[in-house]
Amino acid sequence: MIAIDNKETEDQELWKQLPNTEGEERAELFIQLAQQAIYRSSGVEALALAEEAHQIYKAMGAKASSIAMANAITGIGYSLKELNRVDEATKALDGAIDLLRQSNHPFLIDTLRTKASWYGEEGNWQKALESYVEAAQINEVDGISEFYARDLFSVAHCYHELGKFDEVITYALKAREIFKGEKMVFEISWCDLNIADAHAELGDGQAAITWGQRANDIGTLRKDNEMICKSKYVMARGYKILEKYQDAENLLLAAGELVAKSNDWPQITKIERELIAIYRLTERDTEADEAERRIATLTEIVN
Repeated sequence: MIAIDNKETEDQELWKQLPNTEGEERAELFIQLAQQAIYRSSGVEALALAEEAHQIYKAMGAKASSIAMANAITGIGYSLKELNRVDEATKALDGAIDLLRQSNHPFLIDTLRTKASWYGEEGNWQKALESYVEAAQINEVDGISEFYARDLFSVAHCYHELGKFDEVITYALKAREIFKGEKMVFEISWCDLNIADAHAELGDGQAAITWGQRANDIGTLRKDNEMICKSKYVMARGYKILEKYQDAENLLLAAGELVAKSNDWPQITKIERELIAIYRLTERDTEADEAERRIATLTEIVN
């Protein structure tokens, strides 16, 4: 309640200041008010306020800084995103990005990442990839190594979603090397997991097991059930490729136990589908049919 009251008070103070302002100062207040409206999930109000700021800057012409104009356009983008008008929101960010490029402003990278994440939410992984690649290229030259590594990891993730698994390995290895230099153990384990998964997709069972075990080791040390579960799952896929079906089944059952009480239905489904494959390969059709029925029940509910 205290945080909400503070936000309401801040809103009131900004509105009180508004009648006594003009020009750039007035536009900046509109942007702040738009940000407050987005915080309250009031997309319509936020859009109107951000557009008002944008109009003021446009009227100022050359007197308005490109950064100020970019802030107003970014506010419009966030407001449109709040209204689920994602295509318009990303186009608005493109306008802000063009202005930020011209001034080589540090906010350019953050805005590129925001656009990439929005494209990712929409499943447009090619567009997301393009933005993350640009962010990585800028960070490689001028940025902090940790953030460069994070951008490389995001590039690897986009390639995974696009089914380009050789590229996943290439970029995850690059990110891993930088994370290793920074002693960022947790981030390294996620690189290892993604490398393992890519090897499994490429049919290299032994590499999937080797990299999956690395991720599992760190997950076990951290007592991180998500990492342990996912690494066991990917190692199981490796053993299945090597036709070591009992080892694969044991790992899948252990992964299933770890995820059982969660709401991670996609991971639960992945594990069940791999178990079904193992049951079919070992001629246990009754168990496979029962698992298929469970998945059908779940699919009918969540899809």
